Amino acid sequence: MIIKKVCEYEGSSLWGMNGGQPESPDGKWLVYGRKPDLEDKEKQETQIWICDRDTLSDQRHLFTVRCGNHNGPSATFVDNEHIVFRDIINGFSAFRIMNIYTGEIKYGPIWGKESHCQENGWYPFSISEEFLDKNPTHPELNICGIYLLNLENGRIKRVADKDTIYNMVIKAGCEPNEHTTSMSHVQLNPSATRVMMRLSVANCPVFGALGCIDLETGETHVIPDKPVHQLWFDDDTYMATRQYHDGTKIEMETSRIQRFTVDGECLETLGGIGNHIDGSADRQYFVGDRAYPGYPADIFLYKRGETTPIATFGGTNFQNCIWKLQIHPNPTFSRDAKRIYFNHPVSENRTEACFVEVDDII
Repeated sequence: MIIKKVCEYEGSSLWGMNGGQPESPDGKWLVYGRKPDLEDKEKQETQIWICDRDTLSDQRHLFTVRCGNHNGPSATFVDNEHIVFRDIINGFSAFRIMNIYTGEIKYGPIWGKESHCQENGWYPFSISEEFLDKNPTHPELNICGIYLLNLENGRIKRVADKDTIYNMVIKAGCEPNEHTTSMSHVQLNPSATRVMMRLSVANCPVFGALGCIDLETGETHVIPDKPVHQLWFDDDTYMATRQYHDGTKIEMETSRIQRFTVDGECLETLGGIGNHIDGSADRQYFVGDRAYPGYPADIFLYKRGETTPIATFGGTNFQNCIWKLQIHPNPTFSRDAKRIYFNHPVSENRTEACFVEVDDII
């Protein structure tokens, strides 16, 4: 299996989060980050680039931000003309939505915690305590909670506040802590009728909890000690990696990619060992990385329901790059499932945004 890199560059190149889509909906463009130095914690300079999806030509630098290595700038397309990406401004995270053809910033910067991707014309994000006084042009962002940005007209609406989050946690028998309202991995289901989020709670110190709010009924759901790196499988269920902690470390061998209800019932096993995961659009194939300390960062491709991979690739073993510099593979299917994109460490201080073609396998 031939590993292809998105660009020739002496620094590092980076894809975003697993499940965040680097391709434009029309399949014309790719968006990714270039970082001159992964070890530079002072400047943290990261450049936003796009290129032709098929030929990797027409490479264009669009913007420069500051951000850490983990998930890079979380750049993804929201439609054929616009991308969203994060930045660190005056020490706080913010995101912008930019037109790739004109360079115009359509929305932002909006200080808050970005999400994986847009769904059905809405981009979700969260506001925690540190952001409450950072958005004077958006006075509606005045309460900790989950918000949706309408990508057509810029309207922002709040769909959950601090009390909602605390109440759902307590109702589920969990104990809120000082980080409970610092929600992450906020994601809408495909129809944008439910929103999920990762929650920090005192009685689930290893895995945290996974919350879900039905935006039409207000019904809430919480999974304590949640499966990890969750994504929506469909409108009603999750796909995620179930992991187990043996008291000293998370076990790699027993991890499984599985499908869950919003209340945590396991419906089926989708694949074998994994950590960061994704599923093909038809949900017949799944991919997961072996991002566990001490192991090579192999990427496994599974046919639905099978725990033995039909392909293995990647597999470099640069532990400093993977863990200290936080370069996780984050495998992600292309929209047509003919490719898998992933971060590929090539030394202890350098990584490349790469992909493999898998259409001859699946």
